[in-house]
Amino acid sequence: MRPVVYLVRDLVFTARIREAAERLGVPVEGTRDAAACVAAARGARLVILDLRLADAFAALESLARDPDTAAVPTVGFVGHDAVDVMQTARALGCREVLAKGELASRLPRLLGEA
Repeated sequence: MRPVVYLVRDLVFTARIREAAERLGVPVEGTRDAAACVAAARGARLVILDLRLADAFAALESLARDPDTAAVPTVGFVGHDAVDVMQTARALGCREVLAKGELASRLPRLLGEA
């Protein structure tokens, strides 16, 4: 089974991703920066990005340019009040941009669908 890759540094949210994935039997791989995220995304089923990280935008740009990762779905999250960040992420090709709370509630479904 192809993994879900994530670029998230928030330890609480990282734990949520790992727990949800474990319950569903979905492998996950955490990454520390944009380059590692793109490398891990080759063959991934989904990439989750914390849009509060500067590396997230670099990762989105690289994922879109790389023919091996351009078709991998991306989901970004940020606080609900960061409208400009949400718009930038969409412009860079992020498939879904969600508020952090919404991602937390939809995480099991997103992991299961990917």
